[in-house]
Amino acid sequence: GGGIDEVRTTLASYTLTSEVENLTYIGSGNFVGYGNASNNVIVGGAGNDTLFGGAGADRFVGGAGIDTVSYGDSAAGILLNLKTGVHGGIAEGDTFEGIEKFVGSSLGDVFVANDQPNDFNGSLGVDLLTFAGEGAGVTLDLNATGSDLFTSIESFEGTAFNDTFVGTTANENFIGGAGADVINGGAGRDSAWYISSNAGVSIDLAAGTVAGGHAEGDVLSGIEGLAGSAFADVLNGDAGANTLHGAEGDDVINGGAGNDILYGDGIYSTEFGALARPANTQVAQADVVNGGDGDDTITGALNDTGSVYHGDAGNDTIQTTNGKAYGDDGNDRLVGNGFAYELYGGAGADRLDMMSAGYAFGGEGSDVYTIYSKAGVVIQDTGSAGVDVVVLKNIQTFQDVVVQNDGVNAFIFSKADWNAGNLDSGVMLSNWYAGSNTIESFQTNNGDTFTIT
Repeated sequence: GGGIDEVRTTLASYTLTSEVENLTYIGSGNFVGYGNASNNVIVGGAGNDTLFGGAGADRFVGGAGIDTVSYGDSAAGILLNLKTGVHGGIAEGDTFEGIEKFVGSSLGDVFVANDQPNDFNGSLGVDLLTFAGEGAGVTLDLNATGSDLFTSIESFEGTAFNDTFVGTTANENFIGGAGADVINGGAGRDSAWYISSNAGVSIDLAAGTVAGGHAEGDVLSGIEGLAGSAFADVLNGDAGANTLHGAEGDDVINGGAGNDILYGDGIYSTEFGALARPANTQVAQADVVNGGDGDDTITGALNDTGSVYHGDAGNDTIQTTNGKAYGDDGNDRLVGNGFAYELYGGAGADRLDMMSAGYAFGGEGSDVYTIYSKAGVVIQDTGSAGVDVVVLKNIQTFQDVVVQNDGVNAFIFSKADWNAGNLDSGVMLSNWYAGSNTIESFQTNNGDTFTIT
């Protein structure tokens, strides 16, 4: 009804109904209390209580015991700023009295500590503990035992001054920010991110050199991964298995030896949690990415027009939207899914997956071209070694196949799509009748095989 209503309970767990604002535990044990979408006051008892406020500007009073406020019921990441008291998400407007622990959502949360003992549990998602607003450099040793406890938090951000970070055996991400920072990732697979840098960075993990933008003056050790800035970066890996993100900008990325994961894209993947930014498909990213030795995975940006990717040695996987992908040596898989990509298999038995309109040249070796598009696909093959196959996913059976030519090129259609006046509506075999007729077999979606003479 009207007014401010309260439930007082001795039950070990209680959830407020929608018409009641306040909840008070008057029992003697540990209590789990749930608020609702209203502005609630939730009061614990003498035990170790766990309190959920839900939406609304809630006031939490823990009472005696070790009490926890949890945002595990949130459908989005939250900002919890104990320094300013200004929070975000469903934590907006919340206040805390006698609360010792905080638990985040299942998504990417941001935590800001104050000068009191802090106990943050990020829970699921890629979470961030940030010191960006501090007026002096910080030292954070995640192995130290002290009054602060940070659990299930994956990323740590420093200040605009000289910071020191020491990681644990877990996989952690460090953002030093401006200043000459010392970042020791420790064991595990750790990364240094320069996504907030005001200029491009140049980092070589093998040589130990770090320069440019927020990287200037930094000292990195125990770091296996890098993320660049919104500008033109140069990121070089080492002999180990590296994960390198170019982020935005026209970047040069070299994996080096080892089985590397290389991204020319921006920071819109879930790996960046609360720091992820929306993908910008309007601005092309002309990246140069070289896998080096090892079996590498290279993923281009959503708009990678002008980008060039080389797998180099090893069995590599390269995915591009509108760039040029070169498998080079090894048995590679190249995937094109834009409208103007180019795939070059090189040596080895390669797989060239053409999800949409584009160009593919298998090179030497037994290559498999898999075609998913009905039009705009161009294949050229002059390799003399191996047995090459074209799989036409857009044509169901051999009875549906129509083959035409213009005297130089061959064109493959399904009967449903065939237009004698528009050869471009089929799959083009470039220069088929001018020496590029080295594909031995064609296969429809149901497995029927045929040849073209």
